[in-house]
Amino acid sequence: MTNWSISQEELGALARQLLDGLSSKVFGQNHVIEQVVLTVLCGGHALLTGAPGVAKTTLVRNLASSLGCGYKRIQFTPDLTPFDILGGDTIQFDEHNPDIKRVVFSPGPIFAPFILADEINRASPRTQSALLEAMQEKQVSIAGATRPLPRPFYVFATQNPIESDGTFPLPDAQLDRFLVNIEVPYPDADAELRIALLPGQFDDLQAFQHAPSLFSNRQLVESMPARQELLEAIVRIVRNTRPESSALKVTKNYLEYGASPRASQALVIASKALALLRGDKEVTLEHVFSIAPSVLRHRCVMNFKAISERKAVAEVIEEILKETVL
Repeated sequence: MTNWSISQEELGALARQLLDGLSSKVFGQNHVIEQVVLTVLCGGHALLTGAPGVAKTTLVRNLASSLGCGYKRIQFTPDLTPFDILGGDTIQFDEHNPDIKRVVFSPGPIFAPFILADEINRASPRTQSALLEAMQEKQVSIAGATRPLPRPFYVFATQNPIESDGTFPLPDAQLDRFLVNIEVPYPDADAELRIALLPGQFDDLQAFQHAPSLFSNRQLVESMPARQELLEAIVRIVRNTRPESSALKVTKNYLEYGASPRASQALVIASKALALLRGDKEVTLEHVFSIAPSVLRHRCVMNFKAISERKAVAEVIEEILKETVL
């Protein structure tokens, strides 16, 4: 893949171009789109949580097409098997001589740069693990052979928070593999009016020039300036989600387990990507506070008291952020 040498400013301009393009196709979800573009800049994976019909599929499909990448949608169901996702060895007969046959590898849909894992919590834990392991390793091992996944490789998984029957919640340790958990709300009234007037079919975005630079220049994101005091604040925020190491009352009252050190890494890179996307010169506490809920909400486990009081994890994280200062 060609890699253009560009500056941080040029990369940020490309990211904003992508954001504007997606906003022309998905209305009323600017905050969500910003975090999706941020995920691409970081080279991570995202979990999209929202009700049906809020344009999660449309957003990911247009994201892939605007970046000029292949796209596969996998509809997760209870009877889906790892073979349906990863592929495997199959017997192929010679079209000229049926007596001649050979074993060939048939790749599954996971061998695509962009994967939409639709309603991932409807699949069995065994099938979920097959996808999540591939996300982590960037390769699959089948019948003793290791096969690399394409570059780039992004997984955007969706969950429907309305229905719980027939679902298998993702294990908390597996959720940690997603960079962010993006809540996709209903659009506001003005945006919904625009959506209501849309035609039944419309074209996806076309790939724009130098789009590959967005997923091949993570080093530019990592080099965004961030003060030492800010990095220390990020670590304090993450550590304050752990009941055993935090002195905060809200943490001890409502959290069973907190975020791992991987969350500190995720919060640093996500804050840097957000600063770059917004055209700022360095990372500030505003960037950290803006992206922290999406980085932490799926990494914190609520205790029985929180569940019984119907305390939302977002509320707990918000209180932790307010009580954690430089």
